[in-house]
Amino acid sequence: EYCGRRATLIVNNIFLVLSSLFLAFAPVWWFQAIGRIFVGIVAGVATAVVPTYFSEISPIAIRGGIGTMHQLGITIGILISQALSTPSLNLLGSETRWKWLFFVPVACGLLEVLVLPFCPESPSYLYSTKGKAAAREAIVKLQSEKVADQYVEYIREEVESTEGENKLTVLELFRDKHLRKQLIVGVTVQLMMQFSGIDAVLYYSTRVFYQAGVADPELATTLLGTINVLVTIFAVKYMDVAGRKTLLKWSWMGMITSYSLLTASFILKPYVNLMDQLSIVATTGVIIFFAFGPGCIAWFIIAEIFPLRARDTAMAIGIFINWVANWLVAFTFPILLEYTQPFTFLVFCGTTSFFLYFTINYVPETKGLTMSQVTKEFANTYFPFIDG
Repeated sequence: EYCGRRATLIVNNIFLVLSSLFLAFAPVWWFQAIGRIFVGIVAGVATAVVPTYFSEISPIAIRGGIGTMHQLGITIGILISQALSTPSLNLLGSETRWKWLFFVPVACGLLEVLVLPFCPESPSYLYSTKGKAAAREAIVKLQSEKVADQYVEYIREEVESTEGENKLTVLELFRDKHLRKQLIVGVTVQLMMQFSGIDAVLYYSTRVFYQAGVADPELATTLLGTINVLVTIFAVKYMDVAGRKTLLKWSWMGMITSYSLLTASFILKPYVNLMDQLSIVATTGVIIFFAFGPGCIAWFIIAEIFPLRARDTAMAIGIFINWVANWLVAFTFPILLEYTQPFTFLVFCGTTSFFLYFTINYVPETKGLTMSQVTKEFANTYFPFIDG
């Protein structure tokens, strides 16, 4: 909000380099703790700013596809880290070479520092801080002269709809009755990403492969990362064709089915053959259906449903809740696994079923809509706990 999207991302690389150095060369344990804190700062800033930046520089017609590029970058990063750390690939996954893993993000950060200064700032941010001419210049660089005036007009309508109103603080956003529906949807979609159980499945996938007798469970997990990337590429292509709500609905139905099959495979394993193989199929299904639904949409939907005066604050709240939920799942899942086997994943059948219900009834379709149109969609959506 104060220095712009581009400058924020450039400064964020300071923490990226520091985190890698602290983790790679820690002489005592608390150096690694500090490194992990810096990692949290880097991840928090990047996951808040990048989707907002992508949404604000994108033409409306392909805004979803551009927004999904954020998740594509994450999945590619996960795949690279999995491949480099897989012992059987003989890259960096050994006791003697593991420290070199931390120089990969440093290289990525240096690349960003070199490239990002040549990228235009967000037109929406420029309109608010430097005026129409600066915003138009950025749009010409990002898109074309032909659409510049049309896009500036879209930004002008968005800004003037809240003219005279200051940027909202966290407390003011929670108190704003006109944005309460957007806040509920934005927060719930962030919770969808984590309480869908995807991290639990990723943590558990190597064990599933081991129980199924796979010769190299770590390599099999890396191959799942490849599938994750491929499905996210599919999501980039079809996000602005099928729409956010449609992809979310199919995603939840697929995840409910996959979790049901995964639970059945654990329950029936002592009695029926091929249950280990079924567990592999179900685990893969969970990852596939997650990848083209909440895995992509959760990152950028806040930028699509909140006006400019509330966007940065809403994104900060959403990302904070997302990472808290991530920690909660990581912390509680081993306990859940210990005391609820073989019914552990029935919990996620329940959460994904609720998210399907919520998506059908309360999440509006934002494909191809301007901010004023999205606001009308929310006004026409009945929330019993708000509208009475």
